Amino acid sequence: MKKVLRFVLILVIAIIAAVCILGLIEPNDVTVTRSTLIKAPKEAVFEQIVMFKNWPHWSPWYQMEPTVALTYSGTDGQPGSSYNWVGKKTGQGEMKNLAVNGTKLDFMVSFLKPFKSEAKGILEATDTAGMTKATWTFSSHSPFPMNAMMAFMNMDKMLGKDFENGLANMKAYVEANPSVSAGAVEIKEVNFPAHVYQGIRKVIGWNEMDKFFGDAYGALAKDLGPKISGVAVDICYKWDTALKQADMVAAFPVADTTTKIKGAAIFNVGASKAYMAVHKGGYGNMMVEHNALMKHVMGAGKTMTLALEEMVVGKPEPDSTKWVTNIYYLVN
Repeated sequence: MKKVLRFVLILVIAIIAAVCILGLIEPNDVTVTRSTLIKAPKEAVFEQIVMFKNWPHWSPWYQMEPTVALTYSGTDGQPGSSYNWVGKKTGQGEMKNLAVNGTKLDFMVSFLKPFKSEAKGILEATDTAGMTKATWTFSSHSPFPMNAMMAFMNMDKMLGKDFENGLANMKAYVEANPSVSAGAVEIKEVNFPAHVYQGIRKVIGWNEMDKFFGDAYGALAKDLGPKISGVAVDICYKWDTALKQADMVAAFPVADTTTKIKGAAIFNVGASKAYMAVHKGGYGNMMVEHNALMKHVMGAGKTMTLALEEMVVGKPEPDSTKWVTNIYYLVN
């Protein structure tokens, strides 16, 4: 009996020693990256990346289990939005939008079943020699001594194949759908009438926009009430790509300017020639229309004086696919 106990003890010590040694040898951080080139505008590719409701078009895990149950929350395409999945093959978990900068989506994936774990990922679309380079990156951290398991798991091989399949699916889908890949935007030249707005102006980071507009519109609607004469708008005075921030106004048109609201001001926008495009769907992929408008303005030899968005249909409509936004670039 003593020999058996001694053998078991030695075996346990050997296993612990092996785990510790492997933990010292194996890396704590693992990164997996794959890329592909897609014959489509960057905006069309990014629309597939940033909108979780578009992921079934190309996700390798959705194709593995098309019957998986998906539940979406938040404003699709905006930081804080997410989707939960429950499936027999793919288990259970949550994918959450952490940040968006116009070409890149940072996200967190939390696995609940068959085991609990977390990892961060990045999906990015960049211009490359007349095509779009789509890049998918995964990174995870395993503390000592759990990182010893990396000796028996080739994460690059395991996940790399899934990433390659997903990017191939994305490439096939975007290139096969002209309405998606062309990024076709109808632009109209219109006369924008003069408006008087009451709103809240602030320089905000791109990742703060959803909260800022939600809070600002809520406060304005409560205080202005029946004096509101139209739909909610946002006005952009400056869009800073270097600092990833913008000088924005959340506002409502008003006919009566006598109501004073703390932190709010009156904004007079004069009548102007403008170029207009209509965006349908969530706000995360609006750069398609904005880029098309900017190119149109430059091609026409005009100078943009102000960018304005009218939320014709938005919240409280719960289905973001039904949202409609009129985008105006005022020019001279």
